[in-house]
Amino acid sequence: MAGTDVKFKGRGLIQVTGRTANDGYLNRWLKEHVTPPKIKWQRLPGLKLQAYVDDIQPRGFERGLREDDMDPIQAWSQECRCGTRMSFNTWKFDSAKQITMFLMKWTS
Repeated sequence: MAGTDVKFKGRGLIQVTGRTANDGYLNRWLKEHVTPPKIKWQRLPGLKLQAYVDDIQPRGFERGLREDDMDPIQAWSQECRCGTRMSFNTWKFDSAKQITMFLMKWTS
């Protein structure tokens, strides 16, 4: 693609820019056709939940969960003070009531 600049961004994202007629085609296609996975939650000992996915399908260059999937969950957790993110996909809670509230919001 003459006159096109391809930039590799963090977390496996690609930005395609340039002066061709199909500018950003790849970016538009990815947004329209690639859906986020359905996140499921597994209980762990000690009032903890861990996120996982059953169907691991490729999204762009990645498979499974990614940081972009966890960001809205973390933002909501901080805003509502419901759970603390312990690692990439694990949250710890103060009570069973918090777990119930969390699951009501984030279970598909």
